[in-house]
Amino acid sequence: MELADKLNYPSSGYKLKSITAFKIFIYHREHSLGDSEAIIPKIIRENKHVINFPKTNNKCVFHCIAWHTFQSPKKDPRRIQAQVKEAFKRYCSFKGVEYLLSLFRSFKPIDLLQLDEVEDCFQLGINVYKMDVVSGNVECIRRSDKGYEAMDILSFENHALYIKNIDMLQAKYQCPECEMVFVSAERVKSHKKNQCELVNIESFPAEPTIYKPAQNTIRSLLTKYSFKDADQYIDHFIVYDFETILKPTATQHGENTVFTNEHIPLSVSVADSLTEEVRCFVNDDPKMLLVDMFKYIGDVSVKIQRFYVNKYRSLLQKIINAHGLTGMEIPGVNLGKKYNMTDV
Repeated sequence: MELADKLNYPSSGYKLKSITAFKIFIYHREHSLGDSEAIIPKIIRENKHVINFPKTNNKCVFHCIAWHTFQSPKKDPRRIQAQVKEAFKRYCSFKGVEYLLSLFRSFKPIDLLQLDEVEDCFQLGINVYKMDVVSGNVECIRRSDKGYEAMDILSFENHALYIKNIDMLQAKYQCPECEMVFVSAERVKSHKKNQCELVNIESFPAEPTIYKPAQNTIRSLLTKYSFKDADQYIDHFIVYDFETILKPTATQHGENTVFTNEHIPLSVSVADSLTEEVRCFVNDDPKMLLVDMFKYIGDVSVKIQRFYVNKYRSLLQKIINAHGLTGMEIPGVNLGKKYNMTDV
């Protein structure tokens, strides 16, 4: 509720008082990295910018880390098991778990949500991409927000492959800081060296720019007449709900619309937040149904009006004292005299 109050637009006349119902959606997700049984398609398998490690036994992420951190000009993707074990031992130590050979062999795949702690363990930023095997398009599905050295991996069928050069794989050259795209590696290198000083900051407007809520007249009056910390919100309101039937009608052809049925109201339920009563009206005659409905709404409106007159009594008194309501021209209203509080 506290958060809901803060989310109101500054000029809103409405305030959330209660949540009467809610629905919970449970999405079953499965995005772990470690399936060594995945069948890698030819478009990925033969791509020279991707390394697919053989027989990873659910530890393809550790293979990628071992390959990235292993500094040797003669390193071979088929012969890095010793480095993979060392990386796994380091991860066990980071987690406070004793390294066992049985644990190494039975290790479960790593979920994407666990990559934050993997990054902290190896002081390495991990970006994860996926590829559409039909179009060849490469899309980032996880971008590290850590300041570590970055490593890129490709996820396919829950199997992680090492990306040697993401720009070549994407066939585009993008600045990692400002995300501008360039036509060549030389251009992006020059941009990063000489021009890119941008730090991405997400900002949001304090006031709505596209959606314009209706002006709150009470708030404007309270501000105009110097009332501070006054309640600007609308306390009470009336709601209604119709039940209708569809009656076939003579087909009417509009310019873009065909009418085949019309709604015939049978009943209407009216509720208000002041009395907290619900009144239901049923009538075979739609016109009489509306007469009954609006007569009841009129009666309740009088009670709500009295509530607001009492609530904003000091504001109304200040307006009357300041203007007296004399000499004012309001279309359709003949004032003709000076109004007092009792008249209001």
